[in-house]
Amino acid sequence: MAVAVDFRRFEPADSRDDLLRKVKAAPAEHAEAILAAYDVLEKLHEKDVLNTVNGLLGAKDMVVDRLADVVSSAEMVNLLRLALLAGNLVKHINPDDLHGVLEEEAGKPPSFFQIVRRMTSKDARRALGAFGTVLNIFGAALRRKNGPA
Repeated sequence: MAVAVDFRRFEPADSRDDLLRKVKAAPAEHAEAILAAYDVLEKLHEKDVLNTVNGLLGAKDMVVDRLADVVSSAEMVNLLRLALLAGNLVKHINPDDLHGVLEEEAGKPPSFFQIVRRMTSKDARRALGAFGTVLNIFGAALRRKNGPA
């Protein structure tokens, strides 16, 4: 034979009353977390972070416009392009090789002839050529900045 199931009634029926009950119980249940949050809030206030964030939120349209102007400037675009080029070059350097060279250089200094022999390899000449070209680019940029000399 079937057994009757008790009907459960959840108290309170209004969700607002349930939220108020949880809010009233929260300080006792989460006292340590609330105190830690107050400490963080106090430190943010002492460092004027809250005032800064409040000012940024109040002037959000102006801040976004200024930030967009800076990011879209020719200087920033060139800086980002150069950073990407440098990152692309660095990813091809083997860290183990570089570490070995730095460990070797920490010991006895190489002789003049060892240095010359190293500088005559294809890779060293390629790097020296690239460095010379970069120096020419910087020199031309300095000339344009300072006017014809």
